Amino acid sequence: MSETFNLDDIDIACINALIANPRGSWRELSLISDVPEKKLSRRISKLFDDQVIRTSVELNPIVTNKGYTVHVWISVKFGKEKEIAQFFAQRPEVRIVFLTTGLADIFLEIGLEKPADLSIWMHDFVTQIPDIKTVETQAVLKPFTWASKPKVVDATGQKINEIRALTETELQLIHLLSLDGRSSIKSLAEQVELSEHKTQKLLSDLLEEGIFNIRIDFEPSLMGFKSEAIILIKARPEAANRIAKTLSELKNTRCLFGISGDSQFFWHVLCQDLSDLWKLITEDLGNFEGIQSCNTNMVTLALKRAGFMRKVGHAQFYLQN
Repeated sequence: MSETFNLDDIDIACINALIANPRGSWRELSLISDVPEKKLSRRISKLFDDQVIRTSVELNPIVTNKGYTVHVWISVKFGKEKEIAQFFAQRPEVRIVFLTTGLADIFLEIGLEKPADLSIWMHDFVTQIPDIKTVETQAVLKPFTWASKPKVVDATGQKINEIRALTETELQLIHLLSLDGRSSIKSLAEQVELSEHKTQKLLSDLLEEGIFNIRIDFEPSLMGFKSEAIILIKARPEAANRIAKTLSELKNTRCLFGISGDSQFFWHVLCQDLSDLWKLITEDLGNFEGIQSCNTNMVTLALKRAGFMRKVGHAQFYLQN
């Protein structure tokens, strides 16, 4: 029997403080949340222990030129959706697994080293499952936002960071943070064999340069977002940069990618409810010049996010009134 989590206002305040400052000290988080330090530390420690939240590290592919991201939409035989989704969720290269409505039954985001690996991956896994009916793939060409933060500036004259290679020490530091984004500087310094001062400076420089991002991974429903959707947008080429900039700045945006295929944009959004989503895709998008069409796919269940298996499904998280 799965555990049910009841979150109260204090839990929500603690999570919001962590979202604002994922590596904040107990004192800093206490000031943000207005929750006493001892109570805050107990609550946050329990949230992490119960896997309600966790830290996640994401490399900026624009700067590091790291990997090849592909979105895979899969339709399957009726009744096989969860079984097949759970199979893919076990694969380490699969970062995200959603059950969806609309374009397909299952959505996957996979990370590969190079484009040629896609055909091998499709042959080794997708074609070997007899209950799969159709598969559609879309390569991520340009990430405009991820972790709900704008990462790219459009062509307005502002400079975008150049691609550069990461040193072994930088890679080691990022790897350690991917295991625990709230590791102390003392612990990190010991493992990378640098002084605490140099480790802190290295971390600060990497974050300032936009090499990677530390964020809090959580279920959107915990924070009051009851409707989650992936919207594929078809736009006129000449309007693409302007549309990307506007969408990146909307409060509903969780991720925005430029993709291959019939649509130009993959837009992952969070809304308070279905009415909020309807307003977003009708009134708000209707005011955008250059959008030709959109395809809305509801996320009904998340089995994996940010490379981590979900402990329980959406329906098993509750906000305590």
